[in-house]
Amino acid sequence: MPAAALADEPIQKISFQPQVKGLGCLKPEARAMITELVAKIGPIQITSTCGGRHARHSQHYLGRAIDFRPLATSSRKAAAAARSLASVGGVGTYSNGLVHADVGAREASWHGYKRSRYAAARKHSRYTRLARNNR
Repeated sequence: MPAAALADEPIQKISFQPQVKGLGCLKPEARAMITELVAKIGPIQITSTCGGRHARHSQHYLGRAIDFRPLATSSRKAAAAARSLASVGGVGTYSNGLVHADVGAREASWHGYKRSRYAAARKHSRYTRLARNNR
């Protein structure tokens, strides 16, 4: 097999959700991480890159992170494989089966619910405070 064909092989194992426009917004180190990840765990479906809504100061906005769904293995095994890569700085798993991986400088790891970042806002909403004050 020619070397060029080997380089394109991991790219063929990547699919995208409709809202993802491709890998053009990602930094080269993030693209290299995707290639290594696909070589380790098999095909993935990328659900988020740079566009969309993310947490404030997210690595997504810098082109250094992806959210993906592993198609050939569990999200737990995919997260473990991502953590084993030298280039990966942060890995997180969500309860809906998605995995977050980024090439940020800070090493981070978490497991949580897809909407957990909004839970604190709901818990401390203005209506909750009014209800407590009227007791």
